[in-house]
Amino acid sequence: MKAAIQIGDSQEQVGLNDNETQAEMSRIAQNAIKVMPKLAQLRLVRAWGSLRVMSPDGLPIYQQSTSMPGAFIVTCHSGITLAAIHSATLSHWLTGQKNVPDLSQFSEKRFYG
Repeated sequence: MKAAIQIGDSQEQVGLNDNETQAEMSRIAQNAIKVMPKLAQLRLVRAWGSLRVMSPDGLPIYQQSTSMPGAFIVTCHSGITLAAIHSATLSHWLTGQKNVPDLSQFSEKRFYG
């Protein structure tokens, strides 16, 4: 039986550089092993880095696109952790329900008035 586990933890301020350093990958692995010691017996198959889309104030942006009908903007830190909340909000938008939660305080308009 094949299985996989994904571990992520980095919050490095690196601009647009999505390369992970060996030191950072080692730190993440050691922290994961502290929580799940059996991970120390496994072989690392792949490591990768990605960029986190963050707003200037660190709060999420939730809104329908004003220029592309049917497109939605959903950005925040901890996207995987908060996926259930995102899907609950998006399901209202995508199905055209009238009882859409008021998320206007999370609009990108807060950055330019």
